[in-house]
Amino acid sequence: MRLLLSASMLSCAFAAGDATAHVPPRGVTPGVPATAAQPPVLSALRDAERHLAEAVATRDVDALRTLIATDYYHVETNGRVRTRSEFMQVLARDEYEFRSYSNVSMEIQLLDSGHTAIVRGRLQADLQPIGGPREFRGRYVRIWQLQTDGWRNTMMQSTEIRPAR
Repeated sequence: MRLLLSASMLSCAFAAGDATAHVPPRGVTPGVPATAAQPPVLSALRDAERHLAEAVATRDVDALRTLIATDYYHVETNGRVRTRSEFMQVLARDEYEFRSYSNVSMEIQLLDSGHTAIVRGRLQADLQPIGGPREFRGRYVRIWQLQTDGWRNTMMQSTEIRPAR
């Protein structure tokens, strides 16, 4: 499997207006007691995922500054690593080939007493490379940390799912 332009994936559009991700019941971390606080935490993370995707899709660098941590680590499909600044610069210059982006599935695992979350799932995107349009399917992992001013994405990596040959 090839590492995907992960943030690129992210960077692509949640073009369809409904970006609400499905979080299966097993998305809650085993060992973390079920409390009344968990549903709002999961809701806040789904909202953060949706806002991040929308900001990437619209190339809203100002919104991304509030959603992406300063120590952000972004691994693209080709294995290239980008910092927060590099990712936002590439996005602002519209260098990514993604024209749409949507989560097909999402699981949220809470760690560190609910202060860290691993979000993993499947995604679908439309690409507009030089050779012509194509569909992109992949799996992704994002790490979020709850900071004093809200949830911040600290890491993103995706892998393309290629059809069997």
